[in-house]
Amino acid sequence: MGATDTFSHLHTSIHGLTSSQADHRLKLGGRNVLSCKRPLVWWQLLLQVIPNPFNILLALIAVISVVNPVPNWSTFVILVFMIAISCAVRFWQEYQSNAAATKLQSSIANDVRVQRRPAEYLYPTKETTNVPPEGTTVKAESLVPGDILLINPGDSIPADCLLIQGNHLVISQSGLTGESAGVRKTANPRGEEGALDAFALENVAFMGTSVISGGGLAVVLRTGDDAIIASITKALNEKPPLNAFQRGIRNVSYMLLGFMLVMVPIVLVVSGRTTHDWRGAALFSVSVAVGLVPEMLPAIVNANLARGAFRLSKKKAIVKRLDSIQNLGAMSVLCSDKTGTLTNDEISLNDYLNCDGHPEHHVFHLAYVNATCQSGAKNAIDSAIINFKLPDHGDAYNIDAVNEKGPYPTLTSYEKIAEIPFTFETRRSSCIVRDTTTGECVLICKGAFEETLSLCTHIQTSGRIAPLDAPHRLSLSRRIAALNSDGYRTILIASRQLAPHQVAFNSDELHTLETSLTAHGLLTFLDPPKPDAVPSIAQLRTLGIQVKVLTGDTLGVALSVCRSLNLISEVDEEGGQAITGPELAMLEGTAEFDEAVRRCAVFAKMTPVLKGQVVGSLQRSGECVGMLGDGINDCVALRYADVGISVDSGAGVAKDVAEIILTEKELGIIVDCVTTGRFTHGNTIKYIKMVASSNFGNVFSILVASAWLPFQPMTGIQILIQNLLYDISQIAIPWDSVDEEYLAVPRRWDAKGTSSRRELEIGWR
Repeated sequence: MGATDTFSHLHTSIHGLTSSQADHRLKLGGRNVLSCKRPLVWWQLLLQVIPNPFNILLALIAVISVVNPVPNWSTFVILVFMIAISCAVRFWQEYQSNAAATKLQSSIANDVRVQRRPAEYLYPTKETTNVPPEGTTVKAESLVPGDILLINPGDSIPADCLLIQGNHLVISQSGLTGESAGVRKTANPRGEEGALDAFALENVAFMGTSVISGGGLAVVLRTGDDAIIASITKALNEKPPLNAFQRGIRNVSYMLLGFMLVMVPIVLVVSGRTTHDWRGAALFSVSVAVGLVPEMLPAIVNANLARGAFRLSKKKAIVKRLDSIQNLGAMSVLCSDKTGTLTNDEISLNDYLNCDGHPEHHVFHLAYVNATCQSGAKNAIDSAIINFKLPDHGDAYNIDAVNEKGPYPTLTSYEKIAEIPFTFETRRSSCIVRDTTTGECVLICKGAFEETLSLCTHIQTSGRIAPLDAPHRLSLSRRIAALNSDGYRTILIASRQLAPHQVAFNSDELHTLETSLTAHGLLTFLDPPKPDAVPSIAQLRTLGIQVKVLTGDTLGVALSVCRSLNLISEVDEEGGQAITGPELAMLEGTAEFDEAVRRCAVFAKMTPVLKGQVVGSLQRSGECVGMLGDGINDCVALRYADVGISVDSGAGVAKDVAEIILTEKELGIIVDCVTTGRFTHGNTIKYIKMVASSNFGNVFSILVASAWLPFQPMTGIQILIQNLLYDISQIAIPWDSVDEEYLAVPRRWDAKGTSSRRELEIGWR
């Protein structure tokens, strides 16, 4: 659909809507926000923390204690009080964490600029179409279909839009697709017919993307839950499976319930046959049930988790759900997105090579002159060249320092005459400069390899200028193919000498000078890993955690980054350690799918759904899975992982789904989170083991005594008070230390590990 048809369909024009029209549409369609972004109110959060398995077990015993013919209200009150304390601790910590996350989200500016017509110009004519070129600033959530959006560099696209004007517009879709390279957008619908991938549409900008360079005008098509990304987040409305901590809590609760089902009937029979008072024996058996259950278990567990959340807040991590702390300690596999999490999400210059494949300053010198001569806002390539630091220089490139070592003139001796800006059609940019000392003029061109090489007739190789023959072309093409397969973006640098009369062309004829060029060399670019990525991944491996990369980027780029991170060493040509999304999708529903997920460390060209399926496959194999991601395409995996981790600069939807938010993009924080999780788990297990063995020993002693005594050895309230006194002595456990060897491997909740035979023997004795 073209712009004219779109205007007709949305009842708008290039001059935008009036304020009254926008207000009316806002009332009909609602605010421009996704449903999953609406935070829980306090009472919803309270209802969410109450149904804990431990709380349910205590509540069951409390009810049983008062439904007897002789209700024991003191036991009921004490148990309800314990449940209230547990819920209060958990609710307060999660309420504070969610408030901090909401504040973090609201601190991000969400203002946009739109065209809004005065009310008296409801039906614009040629005489009444004076719209302020700067537009009107409004909140992004107040956008409605039909609004005309002004797009500028650095903007986040707040809704799905159709471009009606574009000026060298480049948009990053990494948050949706995972691809680190920017995508050009134009107002002309080209290459769309039969397209299966909506993100390949050149004239459509999607909510959740951001502008790298250029600008334009766009008409808003869809907002809120009607946007494309809402279809990605539909899976987020489904109830996620139980995570590792919830499964562990359930198993421990079943263990305690099993103790009750075994011990209570035995006590009932033994006490009834001994005292011949079956009513009293029934009451006594309920008391035994109370004695078996550690009444302060929910309170101690939640206090321990709250302590862990407090420790993590000091390490620049916000814990939205306390359960996630235990899952951090149990995590055995960390799945991570690449772009923006393991890498900086910004392109940087990697190397400058002559045509023989060796580093040469002259190649970079020509590229630097070209980049500095480009007027207007610098694109990513120009910025990477200008900000590049040579290996033997601490600061950004200094031509004077370099040229002291070579025969090339300094930049100060050049005078810019003209420039030929970059376009997506030519895929190159050129500048013409004059040496103020000699008067010689030089055209310097840099651009995509094929487009620039087609303009070259000579090549600089082995220190001399030679004709560009077929062998030279083949050699360069093979070198470019090898670099591209390793994930590098490459551009070719070329130049030519110009006579003074040749630069007298007008600006429209300058492109005719881009002929008979001499190829000098190549520049390679890469989205570099974060500085702390390598040591952090090494530490995670030391802690027994596998790291797998799930990215929407190409396989070559993913492998290049993973090699630099030491995640993989040698890659089997048949895909031993790496696989692409389309290849993995062909295995869906087979045993080979799970085998590929287990074997591979790198997953490229992954869709959001496939990322979630990889997480599910790992969980089915018994792994506790963490997911680190900051894009909309990571939300499904974040939702289904045992613990979802995002960053404060990530997409809003990703932060809503995640259970832990890192306030800084430092992978070292995750190492601290894992250690804190295991520390918290260790102290929690200490309490459970001690109290389980103690309570079992007490109850077993009472059982033996009841078989010999003609009366009840202890009343229910006495057993309860004894347990509480013992539990109170364990309140300091969250502040206890944990042995280093305990922190060295993943720790998860295991009912078998909380009730070993040795511990039960100690409790009895």
